[in-house]
Amino acid sequence: MNKKLIAVVCIIWGIVIVSGVMFFQMRSSSKKINIIEITNKEKVVTEEGKVEKINFYVVSDNVDKLLRKEKEIPLYIKPKDKIRKIVQVSMENLWESKILKTSQIEIGNIFIKGDMLYIDVDANMLELKVENRKNLLAIYSIVNSVTEIGNIRKIKFLIDGKEETGSFSKIYTRNTNI
Repeated sequence: MNKKLIAVVCIIWGIVIVSGVMFFQMRSSSKKINIIEITNKEKVVTEEGKVEKINFYVVSDNVDKLLRKEKEIPLYIKPKDKIRKIVQVSMENLWESKILKTSQIEIGNIFIKGDMLYIDVDANMLELKVENRKNLLAIYSIVNSVTEIGNIRKIKFLIDGKEETGSFSKIYTRNTNI
C-alpha cells in the first residue's frame, strides 16, 4: 500500500509542476500581447486632391458677432467625416480666437438621426458651459458652420457621451443673426 500511495503522490506533484510551468509560460506570453497598442481610428475617405468650399462662422475680434469666412476642406465621401472636419476646423477657429483655452478637444462619436446631429466631445469643451454671450457665440459658430451643409437642422452637444447642464443642455438650430 505504501508503494501505491507514493505513486499517487508523485503523479499529483508531477501534475502540479507541469501546471505551474504552463501557467507561468502563458502569463509571460500574455504580457507580450498586452504591450501591443491597437489604435482605434475610423477610416476617413476623401476624394484625392479634391476640395470643397465651406462657409465657417467665426467670432469677431470684439466678441460681439459672428462673421462668415469661406474655407476649403477636402471633399469627403461620408457625411460624418465632413461634419467631423467642420467641427474640428470650427474648434480650431475658437482656439485661435482665444475663446477656447486648448486646441486639444477630442471629437468622439458623431450620431445623425434624421435632421438631428449629436456631437460627442471631451470634457475640455466644458469651458463653454457657462451661459454668456461669448460662449453662446462660440457654440453658434460651430452650429452655424455645420448646418451650412444643409441636411442637418438641429445639434445637441454631449460631453463624454453624457448630457450636461448649462449651455450644453439645449438643442441648437441655425441662428446667423446672433
